[in-house]
Amino acid sequence: MQEGHDLREPCGLNYQQLGKLSDEMVMAHLVAGHGDAVAVLLDRYVRLVTSIAYKIVRDQSESEDVAQEVFVDLCRTAAQFDPCKGTAKMWIIRTAYRRSLTRRRNLKIRDERFPAGIEDILNLPNGADSGVGMRLSLYESQRLVRQLLGQLDSAQRVILELVFFHGLTLRDVAANTGTTLESVRHRYYRSIEKLRRLIEEERAGERVTNRETLDAEA
Repeated sequence: MQEGHDLREPCGLNYQQLGKLSDEMVMAHLVAGHGDAVAVLLDRYVRLVTSIAYKIVRDQSESEDVAQEVFVDLCRTAAQFDPCKGTAKMWIIRTAYRRSLTRRRNLKIRDERFPAGIEDILNLPNGADSGVGMRLSLYESQRLVRQLLGQLDSAQRVILELVFFHGLTLRDVAANTGTTLESVRHRYYRSIEKLRRLIEEERAGERVTNRETLDAEA
């Protein structure tokens, strides 16, 4: 780095110029807030990080998610990087292994548990009002979930129906459908996320309707 060069954004270097710097210099620019710096590191190491993640979690979609988390982490923790203790490449690799092992452990825990039941789905995890779910009977909960299942694609719908209404585990679903456990697991948790969003939207609509009714009665 040239003496006196100001790394504060804008640092005066474009993406192509950053790409000619060493990893350690790019990390310095990242710490200084240069948005292109993480893109340079991502281009250099995303394949390596995804490969490491895949060897550990054995699922391509999960590996890509891990890679995304690694580079998000990099933006947050770049200031902790000390070039005297190792290279930027090794910093990224260590982060990739740590994130991948955490993801594998979480996936193992989820697979060993019986998949979330209807009541778990209706209790949103993000602090949203879960009162509607608590007031629903089992029949009403099932009816709501069946209604929302119609908004999923056929593969996701089949998996959730087998889990919710036939009591199968994800391994059972894989065996019964002739699909790999990785594929079933990926579709299951993606469809759960979508189902939660649909239920949250449904509740938001109910709150708006109830508020409008109260306003009209006031």
